[in-house]
Amino acid sequence: MAFRSPYRWRLLTASALACAALGGCGGRDRKPAAGADRDGPPVSGGTAVVALAADPDVLNPLLSDSAIAGLVNAELYDGLADMGEDLTYQPRLARGWDVGPDGLSITYHLKPWSWSDGAALTARDVVMSFGLFKDERTGSPRRSLYDNVVGAEAVDDSTVRYTLARVVPDPVQATWHQVLPWHILQGLDPSTAGTWPINRSPLSSGAFELESWEHNRDLTLVRNPAYPGTPAWLDRVVFRILPDESVRLLALETGEVDVADGISSSAAKRLEARGDLRLVDCGGRRLYYLQWNCLDPVFADAATRRALSLAIDRERLVSALADGYGKPAASPIAPALWNHDRELLPDACDAAAARRLLAGAGWRDDDGDGVLERAGRKLRFEILTKGGDPVREQGGVILRENLAAVGAAVEMRAMEQVAGLARVRAGDFDAYFGLFTLNLYGNPAPSVRSTATGEFNFGHYANAAVDSLLDVALGERDRARALPTWKALQAVLAADPPAAYLFYPDNLVAVNRRLRDVRPHMLSPVNNLDEWWIAPADRRVGPAVR
Repeated sequence: MAFRSPYRWRLLTASALACAALGGCGGRDRKPAAGADRDGPPVSGGTAVVALAADPDVLNPLLSDSAIAGLVNAELYDGLADMGEDLTYQPRLARGWDVGPDGLSITYHLKPWSWSDGAALTARDVVMSFGLFKDERTGSPRRSLYDNVVGAEAVDDSTVRYTLARVVPDPVQATWHQVLPWHILQGLDPSTAGTWPINRSPLSSGAFELESWEHNRDLTLVRNPAYPGTPAWLDRVVFRILPDESVRLLALETGEVDVADGISSSAAKRLEARGDLRLVDCGGRRLYYLQWNCLDPVFADAATRRALSLAIDRERLVSALADGYGKPAASPIAPALWNHDRELLPDACDAAAARRLLAGAGWRDDDGDGVLERAGRKLRFEILTKGGDPVREQGGVILRENLAAVGAAVEMRAMEQVAGLARVRAGDFDAYFGLFTLNLYGNPAPSVRSTATGEFNFGHYANAAVDSLLDVALGERDRARALPTWKALQAVLAADPPAAYLFYPDNLVAVNRRLRDVRPHMLSPVNNLDEWWIAPADRRVGPAVR
């Protein structure tokens, strides 16, 4: 299965990460992996169970915020192209495409395709879906990704042409989006997209379709009988929602779960010693970060944000929280990507320099209580984060200690992920300790452009130089000429940080050996899900429906 770019939106929006950052599968040939076919060739049937650390927020790629929702959406909705494991685009719904001679258009030629209800998927679906992503009324957090696309038109039922506002480095990337069923959405008000039925009961154009979703418990996909492509081998995939890491680990060890990502380094050795599990290091396409709310007077100035970043011991975070499976972060562009500035060093922990910067920004401890104040306001704030995640819970202890050393009083508040993200998106936070999946095309605009406050710029960061550098970098087709601009952008973000970029964790994925041909990748831990299979002798029966 090729990467279906939404998980890869934070990827790919993320995660993009790259191998410390954000990539997807290459090709659709059904060849059993070497050594994985000892019981013969793949055969249909069986159920795999995959652990998720949180419930998806919404199964609508127009609106979803979380990487977990993107992971599931990637199995339900296709795009015209897919990003492969080599990080190049390959045909998906389209059989191919042509870029106009002047570089200002790209035309896709669609394969015959259908939705899971049997309705034909045509150029109309593609064009109207794109219109919804662009429509301000929809409020899609991905809207700015299409700033360089004027619009799309259906030349005929199987041909779609996109018109570009200017020449762009990669027209396929610039026009990539998932396709939604227009025969279901036509007539609906885009401004009410948050209440649309497909948010909870989506149709599918992928190899799997939704069978059931019991919130905060499990979400089940089954093989899509109307799928026009090569059918999935598995009958069913159950995504089990297990927010607590200890519960996920126990489920792996008891066989209740077959696949789980985000395995801590402390658990990895124990799991790998078992004969029934294997561990795959997918590198990293993720970034732990501390987002500042720039609308808060405490964080409104660059000097204060920079000083607080210098107070943080990133090496200690990597050592204590990832046992060395990761690296300190300096940039919102994944380290594995071509435009990541490898010469830009992460902020080293320097409490003395942090205190000097804070003093220069007007912060003083006039009452001698150890907490700085400025203009009658204490340097006291709350860090919001996700509960049930040992990395963030233990990391919060380190952050509090580091920040206290420079005169900041910090309280941690752990919340369930969906509720916490809702607060962050609403701007109801001081700082947010989060985990972001970086996009694989190395474009941080959705999180740092001043106009992207409806996307992933949760802190309302605004810097005219950043906006200008993004415009130049995203308009240059030649990588060699574009790279200095990308480096300049990352230097500005280091000097005037919208967030403290903490570290890029490697993603360790545990896989039960009864599953065959499983290829976790930095694109997604369930990268080639429609190629997974289970030999009949390894299938389980009983109430766990495996």
